Amino acid sequence: MYKIIRDEFSKSENTIHRISTNTFIAAFSGSEGWEQFVNDIYTNGLGIVEGADYVGVTAYTDARAEEYPPIKDQLDKIYHSGIDAWKADIKAVKDKYPKTQVGITSIAPIPDWVNTALFDKQKVEYIRAKERLERYELSAGVKNEDGTYAVEPLPISVEIQGDRMRNPLIVRDEEEREAAQKTITQTPQAVIDSINT
Repeated sequence: MYKIIRDEFSKSENTIHRISTNTFIAAFSGSEGWEQFVNDIYTNGLGIVEGADYVGVTAYTDARAEEYPPIKDQLDKIYHSGIDAWKADIKAVKDKYPKTQVGITSIAPIPDWVNTALFDKQKVEYIRAKERLERYELSAGVKNEDGTYAVEPLPISVEIQGDRMRNPLIVRDEEEREAAQKTITQTPQAVIDSINT
């Protein structure tokens, strides 16, 4: 999990806190930490990133007013559950926002640059996957127009230490092609469109 950190002086949100290792990473630094962050959001999605904390200056009365249920629901609560149940609900809100409160800590939305970093990574991986699929299959080789082979196909099976097994080069080729196809399938259309235009 990652947490964006807000610089209270500049109000910028260009620092990333990797919680698992308690390390801090400068955005777009090109460092190993930055590359890991980009790979992690590419692999796991934006759900692993939390926006910066900020303290909004909100009076306790405003905070309470936002949290209290509508008066219609409060009256319904009194009618069905009694005054004590209603008082318990109201007290919970009052306890959450005491009169001494000056502000409320909230979580800011994820900065746009995080989405941009993910978008750029998706573009790179999509292009890499397309290039990988454009290479010929090792098991098929490359044929000339006259049907002869420009590149001979590799044998499907080979003998290794006396055992007959599938050719490891073909197995790896198939796995790489499958991974490339999965990348292409999972790439958002907006990313593909940005490459094609």
